[in-house]
Amino acid sequence: MHIINDFFLLVWSERLDKNVVFDEKNRAKLDQTLSTAFDNFCDSAAILCIISPHNFANMASLEEPKSLLKTLFETSSFTKEIVQHAQIQLLLYLINLGNLRVNQAIIKRLEYLKKEGIISYDVERSISGVLSLIEEKKIEIASLHVKRSSTQENYYKTALHSLSTAIENIAQALEIPRLKERLNLIPERLANQRFSIGITGVMNAGKSTMLNALLGEELLGTSVVPETANLTVIKYAKEPYAVVNFWNAKEWGNIEKGSQTLKSLEAFVKESKAHFGEKFNTLVSEKGVSERISVNDLALYTSAKHSDKKCNLVKSVELYTDLKFVQEGVQIVDTPGLDDPVIQREEITLEYLSECDLMIHLMNAAQAATQKDVDFIIDALLYRNVARLLVVITRIDAIKEKELQEVIAYTKRSIEARLREQNKGAKLDEIIAKIVFIPIAGKLALMHKLGREQEALALGYDMQKTGLPLVEAYLEEVLFGSNSQKANLIIASNQKEIESIIEESLRSFEQEFQLLNLSNEEIEQAYAKHQDDKKAMMHFLEQIKSSVAQSKEEMRNYFTTLQTFASNRLSTLQNVLKRRISDDVSYEMSKHKKLPKEERVASIIETAMKDGMVDLVRDYRYEFQKKMQSALEYMDAKYGEFKSDAGERTFDAKAFCEEHLSSVLLFKNSSVVIAGVNDAIKKQGKNDLSALNMSLDALFNEEFSGMKAMIHEKLRTINETLLESFSILIQAPASAIEERFLGEEALLENAMRQMKDATQNREARMLEIKEKERVLGIVLDDLHVLKESK
Repeated sequence: MHIINDFFLLVWSERLDKNVVFDEKNRAKLDQTLSTAFDNFCDSAAILCIISPHNFANMASLEEPKSLLKTLFETSSFTKEIVQHAQIQLLLYLINLGNLRVNQAIIKRLEYLKKEGIISYDVERSISGVLSLIEEKKIEIASLHVKRSSTQENYYKTALHSLSTAIENIAQALEIPRLKERLNLIPERLANQRFSIGITGVMNAGKSTMLNALLGEELLGTSVVPETANLTVIKYAKEPYAVVNFWNAKEWGNIEKGSQTLKSLEAFVKESKAHFGEKFNTLVSEKGVSERISVNDLALYTSAKHSDKKCNLVKSVELYTDLKFVQEGVQIVDTPGLDDPVIQREEITLEYLSECDLMIHLMNAAQAATQKDVDFIIDALLYRNVARLLVVITRIDAIKEKELQEVIAYTKRSIEARLREQNKGAKLDEIIAKIVFIPIAGKLALMHKLGREQEALALGYDMQKTGLPLVEAYLEEVLFGSNSQKANLIIASNQKEIESIIEESLRSFEQEFQLLNLSNEEIEQAYAKHQDDKKAMMHFLEQIKSSVAQSKEEMRNYFTTLQTFASNRLSTLQNVLKRRISDDVSYEMSKHKKLPKEERVASIIETAMKDGMVDLVRDYRYEFQKKMQSALEYMDAKYGEFKSDAGERTFDAKAFCEEHLSSVLLFKNSSVVIAGVNDAIKKQGKNDLSALNMSLDALFNEEFSGMKAMIHEKLRTINETLLESFSILIQAPASAIEERFLGEEALLENAMRQMKDATQNREARMLEIKEKERVLGIVLDDLHVLKESK
């Protein structure tokens, strides 16, 4: 109020004889004028402020003072009372606004009026002095609440909670829509991660018993006859249920084809067809049938004892349960026995195991390590990329402690001997280091879980002695501990993405803060320069995008070359394999006058095919990597400034190829071809090598034709993934430049709007930026602590 009194004493030499009140109906008009026509508002305010008794008559004769009264206060009269009322309302508005930028702009106009001789020095000093008394409106920015992570569970869950807390904190500070979209994708990506455990072993090894003990519920039947006669994938769901998947016609056709060579499979096929008769085609259809069933009915489809042979036609089962152990993306792959007569089920098992984070192989303590066990363990570790292997020795309650140690020692010796036999001795220490042995009494552990602990205790086994807690602790550490490769990869990749989002947001805030400190003239100059740079930058980016599109098309065409390369390598492998067998038969006949043993033939075929496929995939990776690296180097050479402008780019081509090509390592079960080769050797090996070679040609042509089709289809899918990843990789620097450039443009455009709109308070925005930078800084520090605490 004293400001208005001072104004009237200085301008009108009068005191106000009544309290003044701001008329709210004026606010909307004044706000609109200020925000849409800043210069006009300040011009009008300066003219209104200088109207006094000394110039009132002259002002009344001019159109501009009348016009500004009409614009700001919607009145066309020009009387002393109306002018004074308008001056009071203007001053009250400026006091309430508390914006120094507006007041200073009006004072500048008063200085101009004095310079032009329209008002005197004393008038300018007096009115400017009154306006300078208007205090800057105190800006209060609400503090953002920063949550802190408090969960202390295993490494993975603790890290997940930390990332979720970070995402929640960041969300309240982010402003750029593109960064918000990136942040919103992370929770979904974390939720979709999978940890896979493969359970393997020969029939009657105790897989179902141990699995029931782990899950704490007798879901899977246990019996002396094979119960889980198919692959069962156990996943999490709040409401338990199961899905049964039957063979389709093509898959069953392959089973029937195999039965022509393998007698065990022949009996299985005949039994199945005879048992189901006309109903067979309702379960084995062209596309394949799936049924959703109750968990309680599982045995009616999977048990060899209870399913009325229906288990013969079941390819796999998906079991959904609410048990805690399969939460957090864990899935358990419970496999049929390794001695399953249906080799197609073994092939499905092997394909699943190639993606397992952990394989648990069970061996009955009373049977020690069979040849099948040892071969499977070596195959898994040598050829199927199984990173960790837990060997569980079951039914330890049936043998003595000394015998148990002998079983473990014998298993290790058998693995070493088999590796040396295959000339893999150099990998001995590496493979043995991946194996952990834990002995358990599964049935007694299950008693404890089912509330029958007294029975187990009576036999001298508390829960700890059953060995199951050791298995659970091992699983916890391998899947979710700080040394878990997959857990670390998941956490590290998503943490890196969060940090990238924070850092980009902080850079944007810093740029905006610098703009807010510039004068209007400097902002206009910066915007004009950016518009000039934009044309050159857009032209530069178009050139880069054109080169990227060309590189992508060249890579697409190169995949055709790689497909041919893979096919030729398989043809070479086929010829090598045929020659090795033919040479071995010839050598044995000339040297020892007898045919090679069937086991030796089997070893030659399996080793040659697996090593051949490993070599094929390795060379395929190398050829793709070489081509990709060449494309990247071309871009760097052609657009050197582009590379440096985009910042330091690091790229691990080897890791990239391994990530995308790991699933190509696909092997078919060799039982059929081994049986066929041995049969041909028996018939023709002694008397007619020429006829043997013709038989081998026919066998291998059929086998490798199927393999070429399989790998062609596999590579076709993977090549699309590789191409998309390559495309993203090669255009990432250009995308980063474009995003940064457009981000800067958005900041400049916003600064231009703020410059013209005085209702946008710069000081308030600067405080808001600092508060959001504080939050992002805290989250970034917490993420660094998470990384260091691993």
